[in-house]
Amino acid sequence: MRAEKSVSKLVREILEQDPSLVHELQQRKTAQREIAKRIKSQLIEEGNFTSKDPTKLEGNVAVAITRYLKKLRTQQEEMLGVKLVQNVLKKGTTEVFDGLKHYKIHFHEDTDIDKILKIIVTQIEREDICSVYLNRQSIELYVKKMTEQSFISEIADIKVVDILKLQDSLSLLKLILPKQAQEIPGILAHVSSLLADQAISLYDTMVHHTDHLSIVFVINEQHASKARDILLKLNNENTRS
Repeated sequence: MRAEKSVSKLVREILEQDPSLVHELQQRKTAQREIAKRIKSQLIEEGNFTSKDPTKLEGNVAVAITRYLKKLRTQQEEMLGVKLVQNVLKKGTTEVFDGLKHYKIHFHEDTDIDKILKIIVTQIEREDICSVYLNRQSIELYVKKMTEQSFISEIADIKVVDILKLQDSLSLLKLILPKQAQEIPGILAHVSSLLADQAISLYDTMVHHTDHLSIVFVINEQHASKARDILLKLNNENTRS
């Protein structure tokens, strides 16, 4: 025996097959009661719920219409949010840095931290270091392979530090967006999901708020080309390497 469809499912099918009804519901607040009566009559004529109290059936139809409109409104709002994200991403620029290694430098009580910071600032100015984390006990940074040995040797000469290499063969992609992007929720989630859809795992993610919004994705170097293509499509082929 075929299972009887619920009022909610039947109402949804009727509305999805007749966009003019949905448009009327959205444009005219008083339309819901009238349309509920019409759909109730249609259900009875088609042999659905013939034994059901017509007044109760009409009430169930009205509730189903309300739920449908609420769900549709949520979907439309989500779509609008996606469009806002996509529009601001088109105004962005992507910077790509390949061949990086992740290091952590741990301080001791008598470490000359100022001396370390001067070395790091010099390396940043030369663009040999990308993205630095600083806290009271350590610094984490991404160092270019070509300058790795000279940098680590210079730091090691300070003596009272512990240097730990955390990861080899990384790429860093920096997405630079206009300041207004800071007011639009969902940008990080949107881009991360696009990367995840292509099986690109994120080793690290950083967000910096200045006169613009910078989102930094650190990934395995083998996925750099694919990730670069994804970001370039988002911001109209604007890139710097």
